[in-house]
Amino acid sequence: MLDDKKDDVFLSRWINGELSDEELKAFQSHPEYEHYVKIMAGADALDLRDYDTEKELSSIKSKQTSSNIKKSSSVIKLWPYAAVAASIAIIIGVFLFGPSDSITTNYGEQITVTLPDGSEMMLNAKSKASFDRKDWQNSRIVTLEGEAYFKVKKGSKFTVVTRNGEVSVLGTQFNVHSQNSFFEVACYEGKVSVTNTEHKEILTAGKAFRNLKNTPSESWTFNAQEPSWINNTSSFRSTPVRYVFQELQEQYNIQVDTSDINLETIYTGTFPNDNIEVALKTVFSTLGIDYSLSQDGKTVIIEK
Repeated sequence: MLDDKKDDVFLSRWINGELSDEELKAFQSHPEYEHYVKIMAGADALDLRDYDTEKELSSIKSKQTSSNIKKSSSVIKLWPYAAVAASIAIIIGVFLFGPSDSITTNYGEQITVTLPDGSEMMLNAKSKASFDRKDWQNSRIVTLEGEAYFKVKKGSKFTVVTRNGEVSVLGTQFNVHSQNSFFEVACYEGKVSVTNTEHKEILTAGKAFRNLKNTPSESWTFNAQEPSWINNTSSFRSTPVRYVFQELQEQYNIQVDTSDINLETIYTGTFPNDNIEVALKTVFSTLGIDYSLSQDGKTVIIEK
């Protein structure tokens, strides 16, 4: 239906509602159409912060100087309309903790855990959670590394402890993402208390808080009923691309060559967690970067 050179123009025209009836009908019949609709829906739900797109893209491109990377002759150009479709199976399980007090998710994996008091915890990809089962009635504490969504039964104080801060509640629904220097909490129901070494914030339903290394803490409001990643879509609101690439790597078990990319460039948008071709196309076309995937499907190569 499209060729590679006209792709970005075509998508831009679709987003702006400029396709003819014939073009729109043809696009709607394509198997990838639903993925792009899902991406647009996720982007529309974000509370966006204005930033200079042209400035950010220029910053990226200015850093794409020549390097000594030797390209393999067997490099597959990724393009969702020309390449063979590939997807990552998302494994969702429900577990009751047994003798083990911890659980870890793999690449592209989600696991829902029922805690001893009936509270639920859903772990996103490459995350780890643990707790003291023997003392659970006296102290509802979960230690988390990565990202998890909690539905907490009312009762004594429930606390999620991370390396970047703590989140305490009595009974509510909230999402915690803590990894390296990234710390973000969103409250979907009730009220949560967020505390770290520099800040204390009380969040009610529809409010979120984020703290990044060397960046002032920020708060905002949102309308979503649950985290988008539960429905296999990763969403980002004015986030440095280093964290976007990290999420790509954790969802698809790949490595992104970032040697010539300004990792502080701000990215706002979404990508699907169950279609690597659409995910890469969405992120890198937004950033104005050409790329390819190594033959073994493990490394995203930035083209100079």
